[in-house]
Amino acid sequence: MFLNKQGLLEDTNEPELLKGQSLKNGHISSSSQDSIFSKTNFEKNMTYFHIMGHDEPHAIRRKQILEKHPEIKILFGPDLMSAWLGIGIVLAQFWCLNFFATTNWLLYIVSSYCIGAVLSHALHALMHDFTHYLCFESVQYNKLMAIFLNFGQGVPSAITFGRYHSDHHTFMNLPDLDPDLPSQWEIDHVKGPLLKFLFMLFLPLFYSLRPMFIRPLVPNKYEILNLVSIILSNTLIYMYIGPSALGWLILSTYFGLSIHPLAAHLITEHYEFINRLETYNYLGIANFLILNLGYHTEHHDFPNIPWSRLPLVKKIAPEFYDSLPYHTNYTLAILAYIFDGYIGPFSRIVRKELKSNGKMK
Repeated sequence: MFLNKQGLLEDTNEPELLKGQSLKNGHISSSSQDSIFSKTNFEKNMTYFHIMGHDEPHAIRRKQILEKHPEIKILFGPDLMSAWLGIGIVLAQFWCLNFFATTNWLLYIVSSYCIGAVLSHALHALMHDFTHYLCFESVQYNKLMAIFLNFGQGVPSAITFGRYHSDHHTFMNLPDLDPDLPSQWEIDHVKGPLLKFLFMLFLPLFYSLRPMFIRPLVPNKYEILNLVSIILSNTLIYMYIGPSALGWLILSTYFGLSIHPLAAHLITEHYEFINRLETYNYLGIANFLILNLGYHTEHHDFPNIPWSRLPLVKKIAPEFYDSLPYHTNYTLAILAYIFDGYIGPFSRIVRKELKSNGKMK
C-alpha cells in the first residue's frame, strides 16, 4: 500500500478473490463467521474507499473457471420454475394482506415484519433474476413478469432496479458508475452506531434513491408501464380491501429491505470485511428464503445462471470457492456493521486512480 497524491491509500496487491486456488492451506478459516468479523481492523482510510489497481476479478475468474470446467455451461439459461414460484408468492402476499389488514395493531406490525417482509424479499430476489432475463427466453416476458412481482410489493421498482442493477455488473466498483457504491455523502456522514443504525433503518431510501442521484437515467416505456400498473393495483387494493391492507403491503416491503435479517445481504455482499476481498457469500438457512442470493460470488462469476442452479457452481468448481471466507449469520453481520468502527460506507473496494478533484479517472 502507498499514499497517492490525494493522501489516500492505494493498493497494488492481488485481490483475495483471485487467490482461492492457491490459498487453501494457511488461509483464514472459511468455516467460522468469527474470521469475517475479527479481521476488519486492517490498514485503511475512512474518508474514501479502498483503491486497488486491478481488473474486475469476477471476469478473470469466469475465464479461469470456464477453461478448467467448460461443463459449467450446462447451468446457463432460463428456469421457468421462477415464474410459477413468483405467481405463488404474489398470491400468498395478497392472502396475507387481506387476512392481517383487520387484525390488532400489534399483530399487524409483527406479521408485516415476520411474514410480509419475508415474502416481499423473496419477490425482490426473484425480480433480481428476471432482470437478468433468467426465467423466459423472451426479454419482454421477463420484464413483464418482473412488473407482475411488484403487485405483491406495492412499489413500482422492477424495471428501474433492472436498469441500475445492469450497471452494477457492468461497472462493478467503479465510482460514479456502479450504483451499488455508497455516495461520498454517506462516507462523510454515516458514522458511529446511532447513525449506522439509522442508515440501516432507512436503507430502502438509500438503496432506491442513491442511483438516481449518482447517475440518473431517463425513464423508458417499461418504467412508465411499471408505475401505471402498480398505481392501478394499489388503487384496487385500497378500494376493495381497504387502506390498512395497502399499508400492510407497503410496510412489509419496507421492512424487507430495512433493518431485517434478510436485508443484510445488501451489506454482506460487497462490504470489505476482510482486506482485499470485495465479494462474499452467505451460506446458511436464509438462502432458502432469499432464493440463493447468498451465493453472490457465484452470481457475479456467472450472472447468466439462475438462482436455482447457483449452488451447483461450487459443486462443479469447488477449488475456486472452498477457500473463500463467507458469512453464516445475517443478524451478526448487521450488528457488526452498526457497532464495528472499522466498517462503514467507506468499506468498499474501488478501482482506478483518483483525479485531483477526488473523483476517479
